[in-house]
Amino acid sequence: MKEKQKKNRRALLFLILSVCLISGLVSIRNQYVSYPISDGFINLSDMNMEDKAVQLNGAWKFYEGIFEDTVSRTAGSLDVPGSWRGKVINGKKLEKHGIGVYELRVKVPAPGDYCMKLNYVSSAYELYINDKKIVENGKIGADKNGEIPSWAPQFVYFSADQSDLVIRLKVSNFHCNNGGIVLPVYIGKQAPLFRFHLLNLMKNIGFIGILAGMACYLYVFNWCLNKKAQSVYLWIFCISVLVSASIIDGESLVSILSFLSIDAVLKTEYISFMVQITSIQFFLWSMYPELGKTHPVRFLKLLDFFYTAILVFLPVVPALYDNMVFVPILLINAICYFLKIARAFQLKKPNAGPVLLGYCVYVMSCILQLVDIQHNIDVKYLNDFNFYYFGVLFFLLSQGYVLAVNVEDTFHQSELAHEMEIASLQAQISPHFLFNILHNIYYLMDTNAKTAKDMLMCLSDFLRVKYRFDYRTYTLYQLREELDLVNAYVELENVRMNGALKLEIDAPDELRTNKILPLTLQPLVENCIKHGYDSRELHIRIGVMEKGEMLLISVEDNGRGIRPEILETIGRSDASKRGVGISNINYRLKICFQSQLVIESQWSKGTKISFQIPKRG
Repeated sequence: MKEKQKKNRRALLFLILSVCLISGLVSIRNQYVSYPISDGFINLSDMNMEDKAVQLNGAWKFYEGIFEDTVSRTAGSLDVPGSWRGKVINGKKLEKHGIGVYELRVKVPAPGDYCMKLNYVSSAYELYINDKKIVENGKIGADKNGEIPSWAPQFVYFSADQSDLVIRLKVSNFHCNNGGIVLPVYIGKQAPLFRFHLLNLMKNIGFIGILAGMACYLYVFNWCLNKKAQSVYLWIFCISVLVSASIIDGESLVSILSFLSIDAVLKTEYISFMVQITSIQFFLWSMYPELGKTHPVRFLKLLDFFYTAILVFLPVVPALYDNMVFVPILLINAICYFLKIARAFQLKKPNAGPVLLGYCVYVMSCILQLVDIQHNIDVKYLNDFNFYYFGVLFFLLSQGYVLAVNVEDTFHQSELAHEMEIASLQAQISPHFLFNILHNIYYLMDTNAKTAKDMLMCLSDFLRVKYRFDYRTYTLYQLREELDLVNAYVELENVRMNGALKLEIDAPDELRTNKILPLTLQPLVENCIKHGYDSRELHIRIGVMEKGEMLLISVEDNGRGIRPEILETIGRSDASKRGVGISNINYRLKICFQSQLVIESQWSKGTKISFQIPKRG
């Protein structure tokens, strides 16, 4: 059983890894192509631009610190996409804030109508093609007061009257921490570029939909497992990821809510990240509360709350959003969480392994996403890989794996407890029956030693039949074994009662292999003898017959019967106070087969007790 559980868990973990890898690698690469850019030039003259868009990734020329008069200035080189922060142009290290002109010469197959797709370019820009202004996003300025930032993505249509194009982007950045073209730029004909844009948007919305589904799944699952605090924290985490993911992709949130200012978007992005790490913090504290009491960095909650409150209530102050402030806060949280989970793993706390793995992957994916934004990771199979999506999905699915394991363990423990309860109830009957028989033998020893000896031999036969079955190991056994037990018991009683008992069993052989609870019929027969015998010959009949997919089993006698007022009270006892006999059997039938005893009796004429169980060959 344990080995099977381990295999199931390995298979589930493998499935999670596969889904996450696929989600990260899912790209729309077949909708666009990349051509090499050399010294600010790309040759597309042989490209069939009716089929696919072209990604303009590579080294563009860059004129730092100016908007005009690029002819008299020596151009540097900047990679697109990527931030200019920290880059060196003509011996000068660029700061995060500043202005400049990106330039790229493009040779298209023929004059005609084309379009370009630009996502986020921080913080404002103007697009010129062959010295003609095509579009502006926000308003560029030489300082913060003169700049009006905008995050809106642009889908730009233009007509080229020649094959040689000179694309210039005049960019200013005084509102964001990363200046320049930080997301890819595309060019192509209208149909393939719009198709690419639509598929990319569908991919991002699809991921957001997966996150929404995971949020509901984890919330409901944790709530059902009575882990309401963890449920709330995971739900908050998922919602905050939804918000940040819709901002990171550069399209979803801004496309839907185009009225949002760049300050509002920036504030929302940073707050959503802080909510994520805070919800993870509380989630881990709720999972391992005993470790939280002795955690070395107990000021962490206060730090996160203070920084988040500043982001929420204060206007956008660039210093508070700078990587010099934000990254250390993230790093402190990441290290503290790692130490906490690693400690739980060291102490072999439940499910610490998958939680640690999911958390490490999530943190690494966030780091790689930041590196990709800054430096554009251009490695085979990874240059179009969405690290953040992968990490978030892996973390959530890892938690889903933990929940599945919890459910499996809970079910197994419940099943074991169920079996132990059945075994306990069945074990109650044995000492009750043995006490009665041994009590009778004791009194016969002085008056009729031969009868007492015969009873001991019958008891030996009875016990031999009874203990073929071990109720500590199994819950059910065959009906034929129960009938053998009844036969042995009646013979035992007949020794004491001088043959006053007549037993008739009407059970076809093909039905005797059916599974039944041990000690179900024998106590009913015992009750017939104990309460039904009234000095005349007692006939007991056991009947077994098919009734659809059920077996109808009955035990009836011609004894004295049960008075109506007593019949009404039988089986009404509270489960916690039930002993042996009718209530015991009734309870076991209920929890095992959702069945119960049906008792029919007439005073001085006899009693019939019947019940139904599923056919189990």
